[in-house]
Amino acid sequence: MNRRTLFLLGLGLFLGGLWILRASPTELWPSEGGRQLAAQFFYAALSPATDYQDGEALSRRPFAAEIAHTLWITVRFALVAMSLALIIGLLGGTLASRTWWLRPSRLKIGLRTGIRLLLTALRSVHELLWAILFLAALGTSPATAVWAIALPFGGTLGKVFAEVLDEAPDLPAQVLRATGSSGLTTFLPSFTAALPDLLTYALYRLECAVRSSAILGFVGIPTVGYKISTAFEDGHYQEIWTWLYALLSIVVALELLGAAVRRRLSNGTPAKPSPKVISLRALHQTRGHSPFLKTTAVATIFLVLTAWLSQPMPPSQLTESQRSANLDRFLSELAPHPVQQSRHWPDALPWLAENLANSGLEALWRTFHLGTVAALLAGGTALLLLTPASRLLTEPERAGVHVPSGPTRRALSQLLRATAILARAMPEFILAFLLLQILGPSIWALILALAVHNGGILLRLGAEVIDNTPPESARILLASGTPRVTTFLGTLLPSNFNRLLLFLFYRWETCIREATVLGVLGVSSLGALIAASRTGFYYDEVLLWILLGASLVFLGDLFSDFLRRRLR
Repeated sequence: MNRRTLFLLGLGLFLGGLWILRASPTELWPSEGGRQLAAQFFYAALSPATDYQDGEALSRRPFAAEIAHTLWITVRFALVAMSLALIIGLLGGTLASRTWWLRPSRLKIGLRTGIRLLLTALRSVHELLWAILFLAALGTSPATAVWAIALPFGGTLGKVFAEVLDEAPDLPAQVLRATGSSGLTTFLPSFTAALPDLLTYALYRLECAVRSSAILGFVGIPTVGYKISTAFEDGHYQEIWTWLYALLSIVVALELLGAAVRRRLSNGTPAKPSPKVISLRALHQTRGHSPFLKTTAVATIFLVLTAWLSQPMPPSQLTESQRSANLDRFLSELAPHPVQQSRHWPDALPWLAENLANSGLEALWRTFHLGTVAALLAGGTALLLLTPASRLLTEPERAGVHVPSGPTRRALSQLLRATAILARAMPEFILAFLLLQILGPSIWALILALAVHNGGILLRLGAEVIDNTPPESARILLASGTPRVTTFLGTLLPSNFNRLLLFLFYRWETCIREATVLGVLGVSSLGALIAASRTGFYYDEVLLWILLGASLVFLGDLFSDFLRRRLR
């Protein structure tokens, strides 16, 4: 499959998806009421609230204390969940990697495949859907929020960790095997080589966990999302912006911290001059070290321990006996309704066929196109903005050639990068929630929410790929007077096309997961069926729609693996 065919296929999927979703461009212009709401809402951004807007602050803690308390709960859920997800990811990723199995047999290959499938199953269900299941089983409790984040994040970490370990240099391990070593001894060198990548990705997932913790508020967990939802229902737009700014400050701070850590881990730290007398102790003293990395590691461990050991999480409103009764009822109602009556599983087939024919397949089809259209819109926008956003093509000396670059061009590059940070810092669910209030029940609210968030991520990843490209070919073109756009299209884009395409498929899978969830807000997709079934306490149907969405992610994962092998 050549690049022209891929481009035409993507364009056809984009236009066909818009037609199937009935996404008319006229719906992008809000109604008069939507325009008034948008004006009020965005005007409130200029003057965020510094106190409660309802004037009933006497019966509550001070507004600033409430913000700090809610932010701590949001971050605390994320820290506890990520510590559990790391355990799942390290164990699952190690056992799912080829590096761990020295002499694979059929049994070991089967075990490794089973673990990879389990990790895919965990991450194929969105954390909000895990939360819905746990809420039905356990009620509103700390365990609901923690495990709803820990399970899918553990599956994601496990998959990425396995791939990083498989790609790590294995020459030291081969040397150890040649000397007769085996087991953990031969695995440790590969693990040590992959450790910087494992740490930087774990930090990125912590940033994602904070966003996920925030959106759990929309299903009743007392995080930032709950405050935003309540403030919108009350029409307190200034309070909304206060909560949004507070959330963005945490996410952006984690983003900047993660970038600084990644930069130091990837560049390394210079060692001191070689000692005059060679010894193990002298070599140890001359090693490179980074006070920043040590301080970050100590602070992270301290925060995780504080999250686990400080005052108890907000208590559940249900007693232990009530939670036990809820769990028993929930597990019994997961079986299809005919099976609950007859106890014969073959009776589930007509029920399954009826649900799929009535609404399931159509919702699955719409969910696929919603995620695909959003991913293609995000990828196309990021591709168009890569040239002005890339430092390699905007700063005068980046490619070793002096190219006139005025302050306007450099300011535009910095503005685009800052916008990308803000776009990916805003959770898709909150973006969709806000856009639905302005545009009404339009599919464009979900498309734009997914495209904005994922476009910011793709722009960041793409700009890093372009900036890290060896500049020899770009230097030749720039020195000969070739315009920046031509340089990008002629050499930088072709040489990095495969990596950029893989990033797009990675975000497409995320868009599919998010598209399954965003229907909970009321727009037709699998999420709308989940919300309707949950309202009616039809947990067998809730499980069916969740499994349908997970199957779509499974297929996307298989296709992505196939494409990676072909591109290699």
